[in-house]
Amino acid sequence: MTTLNIPALKDQLIERRERLQHTVKNVPDPDKLYNLLQQVDSALERIDNSSYGICDVCHDPIEADRLLVDPLIRVCLDHLSYYQQRALEQDLEFAIKIQRNLLPENNITADGWDFSYHYDPAGTVSGDFCDFIRLKDESVLFVIGDVSGKGISASLMMTQLHVLIRSLLSFNFAVNEIVQRVNRLFCESTLSAQYATMVIGKAYKNGDVEICNAGHNPPIIVKKGNMIPLSANGVPVGLFCQSEYDHIKFNLHKDESLFLFTDGLTEARVNEEEYGEARVRNQLSQVNGYSSKNIIEDLLKDHKKFLNGTSKHDDVTLAVLKRT
Repeated sequence: MTTLNIPALKDQLIERRERLQHTVKNVPDPDKLYNLLQQVDSALERIDNSSYGICDVCHDPIEADRLLVDPLIRVCLDHLSYYQQRALEQDLEFAIKIQRNLLPENNITADGWDFSYHYDPAGTVSGDFCDFIRLKDESVLFVIGDVSGKGISASLMMTQLHVLIRSLLSFNFAVNEIVQRVNRLFCESTLSAQYATMVIGKAYKNGDVEICNAGHNPPIIVKKGNMIPLSANGVPVGLFCQSEYDHIKFNLHKDESLFLFTDGLTEARVNEEEYGEARVRNQLSQVNGYSSKNIIEDLLKDHKKFLNGTSKHDDVTLAVLKRT
């Protein structure tokens, strides 16, 4: 469940008020800005008297993910006006299109590698992200990650991370340097309660792979039936601005694979039983000779069998890099 960090939210609103007060002095028609300033002051007053985040109509809590996106809202979803509902529906449709357009081409072969992924949001939009990017040095950069929280706020953070990562590629940084810079930029532009786990790697033409894991589920090397998990070597991005990250290197030979996933796969539960990483490794041990696409299909088939009709409650993203 998404939670609010009220002290951080208050600091953010105070900073916004200071910027508004400065801007009001320099615009010819400040009436709209004065109205916005009054809304910020009202939100700060509600924080001080402990009524912040309570719907003005029904007095029930307002959805936390909506407050993270717009800290000035005063009513819950059930009490939006008709025009507010239509605007929200249009925003959701727009968010869905943006997310789908950010996804990379699927089932591709490049420079001796076979890449596939599966992306399945639990709701309308997702906080999971993945990307495959062919670089000028003939390597392929791959990313998989998971933003804390759910809903619109998580999807916005996912989009921000996607843009940050791509904007840094022209500098030809090592993967751990990319993560360090993404972490600093992400820290400076988000609330302290928001963070993301991620794996960023580069796959080279000769089979070499570099990986930096920022607090994410361990990717699994699949070598002739042997499973080798790669533990995180850094904390999630967004927690501490000055965090440092390392990376590891290894080589994959023909028919060896790297499997990456988000926790929506392993933490799926039925009757208090978790799908778990042990079951993932067991499935991967049986897919020797499969293409990356078939590896994913086989695992999803087993996952569906485990759920047995139970609804999933988290986004599920899988990715496979196979050496061809």
